[in-house]
Amino acid sequence: MSDGLLAPHEVAARAAAHGVTLWALTDHDEVSGQAAAREAAASLDMAYLSGVEISVTWAGRTLHIVGLGIDPQNVDLVQG
Repeated sequence: MSDGLLAPHEVAARAAAHGVTLWALTDHDEVSGQAAAREAAASLDMAYLSGVEISVTWAGRTLHIVGLGIDPQNVDLVQG
């Protein structure tokens, strides 16, 4: 949803085709794809873990922090 070329269901299908059984969508600073990703995982019989990659600047460097098991309805994450 944030910077990829494939929709969540396409990423999930590729993951399942390669034997992945637990999948997380971790878009950059974006949680709007979580519902679609969870539905895609369920349709492919994969377990799903919600996630996000949060970009922060610290000491003049941009860091990307992966958050797993997040609440995709959290107001701060939704509003970005």
